Amino acid sequence: MTEGYLAIAMDDRRYLDLAANLALSIRRLDTRPVSVLVNDAVAVDPDYRRLFDAVIIVPDEPDLRGAMNKTRAHAHTPYERTMYVDSDCLLFSPKVELFWHKLRGRPFAVEGLRQSEGPVFASSLGVRDAADICRRMAIPHVIVFNSGVMYFERGPEAARVFARAQALYRGPERDRISYPFKHPGEYADEPFFGVALPELGIAPVDSPLTHRLQVTTPHMIDGRFDLDLGHVEIVKQPPGQAAQLWSGAFCHFCGLAPMDIYFPLADRLRQAEGLAPMDRSRFRPVVLTAPPPAPRAAG
Repeated sequence: MTEGYLAIAMDDRRYLDLAANLALSIRRLDTRPVSVLVNDAVAVDPDYRRLFDAVIIVPDEPDLRGAMNKTRAHAHTPYERTMYVDSDCLLFSPKVELFWHKLRGRPFAVEGLRQSEGPVFASSLGVRDAADICRRMAIPHVIVFNSGVMYFERGPEAARVFARAQALYRGPERDRISYPFKHPGEYADEPFFGVALPELGIAPVDSPLTHRLQVTTPHMIDGRFDLDLGHVEIVKQPPGQAAQLWSGAFCHFCGLAPMDIYFPLADRLRQAEGLAPMDRSRFRPVVLTAPPPAPRAAG
């Protein structure tokens, strides 16, 4: 059974720069292949092409932009067992091997939690109310997670997850479930998956905070990032909550934050491969801390 990692770098060359860094981090620790989905807007030069086992050019679907292209991963992956990883992630730990074994046999798996009330998918770009979504969609809870790392196996069950996420995006409740994301025409993808999963009876993976597949950088107040020791530790403290220690295999530098940590790590990986350093002038910080909860929508 084929196994491999999949990234997406569509519409903007900067995503390919990040996907190259991701591939470099994976190749240090794992022999599984790494593939990338691109479209005609992104040309892959030889220095980058050699980092990927497959560069897969996919046709555009004009209504699916940015993060919503993740809903196409199942249709285009070359693997029977796929670990999809956002391009702004880096692999630190060989403990990723434990997750390849742990998740075997699951059609679709993400680390997350069930939530039936309160603000969900909160970031500086939007927030939704769990109770409102549950009532509108007749589901017992929403699965709240970060889609920076998603595991799935080729087959009808996973295909239904991706198809349902697309259908929700194209349906009449789109703006009640999700919200516009970073670029014009783009929506946050997690809310659509977060509704599709309970509809299809798929539970989230409950990983201890210190033994996760993915750790994320929003709300980080301190951290340790060591490529040599294969270790990443982050202290996170959301507003009004106690500090928590997170550790795992992948670190998702959401919006590349903190840039003063991400760029030196990426440049070190690139230098070892003879690639030019990252052009920092092409990237700008994104604030990803949560705003105050939005009022519940009426009607």
